[in-house]
Amino acid sequence: MDLLNHVSHRISALDSGEQWIVSAQKLLISRADFQSLSVFLTRESEKGHFSLSPKSENLTWHDEPAVTIIKH
Repeated sequence: MDLLNHVSHRISALDSGEQWIVSAQKLLISRADFQSLSVFLTRESEKGHFSLSPKSENLTWHDEPAVTIIKH
């Protein structure tokens, strides 16, 4: 299963109000791939089924890129 399908299915499985922290490290992907995933998630969140909350606004080079997905 490719990454986008995996993430989409995982979001669909969340209960309303449930949160999921998604990170590059947990998904075993590069920062560049995580950035692409973040763009995808941002566009999908515009549909209103979930919202995103960044783990940190000001990441330093050693911080783990991550976002929190909150199911509506």
